Amino acid sequence: MRKKSYSNIIIIVVLLAIVGLGSYIFLLGKSRPDIYFQLETNEEKIYWNLKKELAVDIVSKRKIANFKAVLKDGENSIELDSKILKEDLDSQVHTYLIFPPKTNNLNLSSNLILEVTAMDDNKINHLLKEESTKSVDIVIDRTYPKIEVLSNSYSIKQGGSAVVVAKIEDINLKDYYVTFNDDVIFELFPFEKEGYFVSIVTWPIDLKEFKGFNIVSMDKAGNKTIQRVPYYIQSYEPKIDKLKISDSFIYSVSKNVLEMSNLQVPNSAEEIFIKTNRELRENNLKTIRNVVIENFNQEPVLFDIKPFLRMKGAKTFARFGERRHYYYNDVKIDEAWHLGIDWASVKHANIYTSNSGRVIFKDYLGIYGESIIIDHGLGLSSLYAHTSSQKVEVGDMVEAGTYIANTGSTGAVFGDHLHFGILIQGIEANPSEWLDAKWIDENIVNIIYNAKDIIKGIE
Repeated sequence: MRKKSYSNIIIIVVLLAIVGLGSYIFLLGKSRPDIYFQLETNEEKIYWNLKKELAVDIVSKRKIANFKAVLKDGENSIELDSKILKEDLDSQVHTYLIFPPKTNNLNLSSNLILEVTAMDDNKINHLLKEESTKSVDIVIDRTYPKIEVLSNSYSIKQGGSAVVVAKIEDINLKDYYVTFNDDVIFELFPFEKEGYFVSIVTWPIDLKEFKGFNIVSMDKAGNKTIQRVPYYIQSYEPKIDKLKISDSFIYSVSKNVLEMSNLQVPNSAEEIFIKTNRELRENNLKTIRNVVIENFNQEPVLFDIKPFLRMKGAKTFARFGERRHYYYNDVKIDEAWHLGIDWASVKHANIYTSNSGRVIFKDYLGIYGESIIIDHGLGLSSLYAHTSSQKVEVGDMVEAGTYIANTGSTGAVFGDHLHFGILIQGIEANPSEWLDAKWIDENIVNIIYNAKDIIKGIE
């Protein structure tokens, strides 16, 4: 009796083990591949110009055995890809490229659907291979954006500024901007009405070669149009300024600026100066550019700029675009551009704004010392450096004639003065142009008003 009971227990245990193993194999086999279309941010459709391939990501715990992509218009369909995959891939994410159809019998003006099917390779249970299918709407767009330059400044010089107004048309417009030498990018701001844009640009002083300015526009399907802005160029010869650097300046100024900027101080005097003049200067210029870009206002603004005024009672001690050669113990150790105008009068002289705007920066800034940046709209900002005290805070709206700070000797300077700079989308440009009422009218204001008249005529 006990033997029979013992045998029954063994049978039950074996049966439970078989059922458990079967369930394990069954569950292990059930894991459908996940299909993900590479969509643009905030988009639920794919825009396709039928030139570039589309990418599809498939996530699976096993390798993918079969893959198929079909494009449908509701009545007809085209098989874009169908393959049996034999390669063993260690990655759980598999990316497949879907190429445009070689022949086309679809209605491209209708709503298309891309259907992708993937089946995994279940080596444990071949009867339980898992298949997934996913679809996405496709919009065929083979039309290039249209760019028309409505008005632009006649000329530009190295370090100088200019403006351009353009009309850009595309029903699926994605991106648009201005480039200098196909490298430096300038934002286009909304202008007057939908489809019109304006940008104030500068030819960076440190880039001698001029390949030109282009307006670039791209739609969601990847169609790209490039339109040249017809600026004439003016020659520029920088003034060479030789400056002798002493141990006293290095250890009392350069060293202090590095410490204030939380940078490690080198051992030798020459290395201290070079690190301040190169690495810290570069960091400061990047900070300026980033601050301005982060504070862009994309809302249409009334751009009512007036000439900036030189500091009252001040003498000019340095101008924009001077190429400074630094000598230590009668040996040239470094060079740098001077990127503003230096004005000095009495110690701690009052500094006033010339145009209204919004304070977007007030802080210590390395070689620039205690500095203030004011945004005046359309990417135009003014910089006030080496100040000894500040009367405004970030976010303050200031009017022309507002008392904002006092001159000082903070940062990498020889004495009390104001370094005044003009920033075009964060890049330092020649302030002298923006102090000249005639230049502003002829090169900026009249161009903008001319574009407004053209737009009114189009209406």
